[in-house]
This record gives sequence, C-alpha cells and structure tokens, in this order.
Amino acid sequence: MKRIGFLVNPIAGLGGQAGMKGSDSPDGRAAALDLGYKKTAGARAYECIKRIKEETAFHMIAPEGEMGGNVLQKAQIPYESLGKHRETTTKEDTLYYARLLKDRDADLLVFCGGDGTARDILEAVGEQFPVLAVPAGVKMYSACYAVSPCQAGELLKSFIRGDRMPFEYREIMDIDEARLDDPSVTPALYGFLQSIHDKNRLQRAKEACPDPSGRKLLTEHILSIMNEQALYIIGPGNTTYCLKGQLEGSGTLRGVDVAKGKKIILKDADEQSLCRLLGKGMPAWIIVTCIGGNGFIFGRGNQQISPRIIRIVSKENLILAVTKEKLATLKGSPMLVDTGDRDTDRYLCGYYRIGVNSYETILYRVDMV
Repeated sequence: MKRIGFLVNPIAGLGGQAGMKGSDSPDGRAAALDLGYKKTAGARAYECIKRIKEETAFHMIAPEGEMGGNVLQKAQIPYESLGKHRETTTKEDTLYYARLLKDRDADLLVFCGGDGTARDILEAVGEQFPVLAVPAGVKMYSACYAVSPCQAGELLKSFIRGDRMPFEYREIMDIDEARLDDPSVTPALYGFLQSIHDKNRLQRAKEACPDPSGRKLLTEHILSIMNEQALYIIGPGNTTYCLKGQLEGSGTLRGVDVAKGKKIILKDADEQSLCRLLGKGMPAWIIVTCIGGNGFIFGRGNQQISPRIIRIVSKENLILAVTKEKLATLKGSPMLVDTGDRDTDRYLCGYYRIGVNSYETILYRVDMV
C-alpha cells in the first residue's frame, strides 16, 4: 500500500486574477481578499485528488484544514492527520508539514502550489525525495509541475496502481516578485526536485526565443489590423511587450494592459477592472502570446484574463501573437490552455489562424490539458 503525503499551499494563485503576478506578499494577499478575489488552490487540488476516489491501495497523510484535509474530506478520502495549522498559513507551515511527511516515510509527496511552494518543498525535503507537483500558482516557471491538476491526478492514479513510474530531476525556477517590473530580471534556477517523469503530462521548461526580426514583423502585422474604436486586452510576455512598445503610452512586461486602438488606457489591470471596461459595450479583442517550449497561452501568468473575460470577448476575437521561431520550440505539439475552468478550456480548443507577419498565416491547434 502506497503512503501518499498531501500538502496544499492555500494562498498559491491568489494573486493571479488580482494582477499581482504572484502571491508572495502578505499585504498583497490581504488586498486581493479585500477586493473579493478567492483562493483557488483548494479547487485545483481537488481536481487532482478526485481522480483517485475509486482507488484503494493507498494511505493518505495530510494536515487538517485548507492545507490538505478539506480537499480530502470533499473527495471522501480518509487520511491520517498531521494536526491543525494556523488560520493564516505561511512558508513555515509548508516547511514544517513537508518535513513531517518525509519523516513519516511517505512514498510520494503530492503538493499543490506555485514556484514559491516548489522552492519551499525543495528546502524542506531536498532533491532526493519523490514528489508530484499540482499547478496552482501564478507564474509557474518550474518544470516540476504537471501540465494541469487533471493530469497530475492521472499520474497519481498510475503511481498508486503500481505502474512503472520513472523519476527524473526537474528544474525549480522562480523570479523575484519585488522586481517584476524590471525587464532585466529573469527567472533563476534554485535546484531540482525528483519528480515523476512523463513527457506528456509534465510541464516542459520554458525556452527563450530571441527573435527580434520575427517580433518586429509580427508587431507590424498586428498594428496594421488594430481598430481605433476597439479595446485590446494585451497579455504579458516579451513578444507582446514588443507590441506594447509601439503603442502610445507605456505598457508592462509581465502585466495585462488594455489599449483603445493604439493607445494604452489601462496598465497592469486586474480581472475586475477588465470586466468593468468590457461592460461599456465597445468591441474587444484579446492578444496573448504562448510560452516558448511549453506552449501555454492561458493559465500561466495571465490569470487576469479569466474564463469570464474570455467568454465576454469570445474566442473569435482572440489574436495569438506568436512568432515562427516560438512555434518551432513546440515541435508540433499544440498550444495549451489551463484556465481553471474545464468548460472554458474545451471552448478554447480548436485551430486558429496566426498571422506571423503581413503576408503569412499559419494554422495551429490549441488544446486543453
């Protein structure tokens, strides 16, 4: 019988829709909650755990409450309690329970969080302890995470059933949230975690795509089709930052900005601000790029563009700002969506025309994970 340690960072991802680009700041988390934004990590963890409800050959170990027990109770899965945590959880709680799970001889530690959580797990258990990471954060640079909570659940099910599951060392990456507005700041490598290996179900590492000529041609094409009377919700990334640099006003590298025609009218928007703007009835478009190497267009660093925003704008008004070089890093794999809402993910699936310049269009598939 497999002994499974289970740990949720309940505040992971809280800063996403709030436009915080992360959830490390206690003051930022408090502000997000005051604005009405909800914790989402528990729901993401449940999407993983509910896939093992019918399995029997495992023993679950977890803290009580929102760091694990609540999710297991919802899934009607019995568990061995590690005790109760404080009402407001911190990094120290993650470190404490991860070390405790290691001491309890868990065969696998399943944790749900973001890049900061992965760093905490690495600090607590080291590189030799086997883990399975469920994505619930904002930026998600680390390659240790499954592509989605659902796929993490399928991997966990296979592990419990005794399928042969190789492990490999996967990168733990993070970026200094205090310096996110500095274009020179890049994600740093903090180490490796020993993760279940599955090339299809684990998130691929981000690949840099230094392609100034491709970005220039792509930017010129998008500028040529922009309507002065329409709103453009422009997501984060180096590719879209090139476009923002050609608009009137300054945009952000890692935030979601809004332009009316070719003038930026809102910087670093949160989800609620986007919704209020869309309520004014103007035609609107969403412009996003994909992450080089792993292909995500939604669900990694742009949660401000929520399922609600996507439905209001519609997928017909989605512009994929992707260069040919960035498409090449995907090696034919589809671009991916992980919005946190499975119906919206299904809605977004399909083929899209990508105008990589003013004279060339590529038909490419978007899929859910």
